[in-house]
Amino acid sequence: MNSSIIFCGDIMPGGVLPYQNTFVNSEVLRTLNNASIRVGTLEAAIGEGLPFDESKMSDRCNIIYARDQDITRIINLGINIVSLANNHVFDLGIDGFKNTIKILKENKIQYCGAGSNIAEARKPIIIKLGDYTLAILAYCMFGSKYIGQVPIATEVSHGVNPLIMEHVVTDIKAIKSKCDYVFVMPHWGREYDMCPLDECITMAHEMIDAGADAIVGSHPHIVQPLVKYKGKNIAFSLGNFLFPDFYMKPPRPIWYPSSIDETKTIENVIGYPFPINKPTLQIWNNLSRIGLAVEFKLNHERKISLSKHFVKLTNQNILQPLGRNLKYKLRLFIFLLITKYRIFNHLYKSYLSIVSK
Repeated sequence: MNSSIIFCGDIMPGGVLPYQNTFVNSEVLRTLNNASIRVGTLEAAIGEGLPFDESKMSDRCNIIYARDQDITRIINLGINIVSLANNHVFDLGIDGFKNTIKILKENKIQYCGAGSNIAEARKPIIIKLGDYTLAILAYCMFGSKYIGQVPIATEVSHGVNPLIMEHVVTDIKAIKSKCDYVFVMPHWGREYDMCPLDECITMAHEMIDAGADAIVGSHPHIVQPLVKYKGKNIAFSLGNFLFPDFYMKPPRPIWYPSSIDETKTIENVIGYPFPINKPTLQIWNNLSRIGLAVEFKLNHERKISLSKHFVKLTNQNILQPLGRNLKYKLRLFIFLLITKYRIFNHLYKSYLSIVSK
């Protein structure tokens, strides 16, 4: 019998969703339920009544968080595992991070990619799926203008698992000796760009060379190409999965109004406005409303087959299959085709630099 694991992309279960009756189409739920394991990136802190991260507030950065009760949407999606290796999981400070962990544990949702110290942050999730043992490792890029502020875990301090290639290669090789399959979830790249950064392409290849069976990236809030390297799949970015529009108050934190009546006269803006000086509803652009879920099916021959499931968050913030929406599909196809050309061009230039030495 085949077993499968599906990776869903970025999830933020709050925003406008508490103010509407439904948020997901039954067909999407069926797709998720058909997989044995469901994995996503939790792109938010979870908590309420907690102070916002001081350094982000002083720089007027986005504060992304959901409230305790919003975890019900992750539960309704059937998510079993989340990566916390991202630049928003500490937006409510260490207390918010601890609360996020508490909520996840209470609901039996496993996590990786961040912790109270570097040993905990680097710890992989290891799961048994049928006859196979799978490992999931998660890392967050840092020190890049494309990622923003993110605390890095040390031997004595909380933080995310840093994307340091020396550590990544060591981790992959160590866990590959114990597991049948290794999946790596890097949070990397540049937001809203359909082409991965050259350094991300290079790092993805190094991960595969070290023994990873698939790379599943996040952060750009837009779908980037799915390509193969040495027969292994690399999804540079799955884009947003469940990441709804959200209300903000100055300088930039998410805002949860006490009633929908408070929002009737606020301004709607597309994208991330900067700065804001009054309450605002942030609305995703069309391409950021499309997400890609990738399902890896494991068979008795120890091979992986891949199924792709495109989803779309409607203007009413309901998650549904992209289906036959030709306008979105054509636009996505053209962008991904151009982007794949740029990736192959990068590989060709790398090859020329090697042979010319």
